[in-house]
Amino acid sequence: MRTIWAYRRMVALSSTVITLFVLYAVYTQIRTDGHWDHGSGAVGALFVRALGITVGAPFCTASIVPSPQGDLLITAAHCLGKVPATDITFAPFYHAGIKPFGVWRVTGQVFAPGWFPDGDPNADFAFLTVHGNVQARAGAEQLGLSSPAPLRVTIEGYSLAGGMTVCTRNTTTIEVESQQQLKVTCGGFLNGSSGGPFLVDVSRKSGMGTIVGVIGGYQQGGNSPDVSYSAPFGSALLSLYKKVLKAKA
Repeated sequence: MRTIWAYRRMVALSSTVITLFVLYAVYTQIRTDGHWDHGSGAVGALFVRALGITVGAPFCTASIVPSPQGDLLITAAHCLGKVPATDITFAPFYHAGIKPFGVWRVTGQVFAPGWFPDGDPNADFAFLTVHGNVQARAGAEQLGLSSPAPLRVTIEGYSLAGGMTVCTRNTTTIEVESQQQLKVTCGGFLNGSSGGPFLVDVSRKSGMGTIVGVIGGYQQGGNSPDVSYSAPFGSALLSLYKKVLKAKA
């Protein structure tokens, strides 16, 4: 009898542990009215790593974009400048503490000419380079233009808790210093989501698409978790992208 009761207690304990783990996984991935799905392997979390220690929570989001060396990311400019670029790491497709494509050390950063000294909200984008060919491991999003404004976009972004929100909504635009910025209303984009991509033409198979903006711009992406903005992706963005690629050639 003791053996039977011990076995039953062990089964009950195991079931409880499994249930708690499942609930934790769901909790970390679902926030407010947003929802987590597979997302894109080319979108990942940025972490601060200093003195050999990685801060547990992602502070911003970044995406891999095409380059010959496979080492180029795009994020929001306002995410950067607080710590040296070399103290930042990138974990593509990060979720629930899992880093399926590894961790990639950032080696450099490039800002648009209009970002300094006053943080022009229409220049709130920047490129990062990492050590190694992350594109070969996780893929890359394409770069596109935000004008004409797309009807709908899919936004992906992390939170300080480490979970990802993926949301597809219609877009509107606002005028900021004589330029049009994209605006999307969708809840769940908290601290850590800045730099997250506005995607169009998303593949149902891979989850990858074309980036036409990143969470940033007006109010550094929005003062509310329910509204997100993006600086315009136009000639200034393409010029910076070509400059970065030429410098790396």
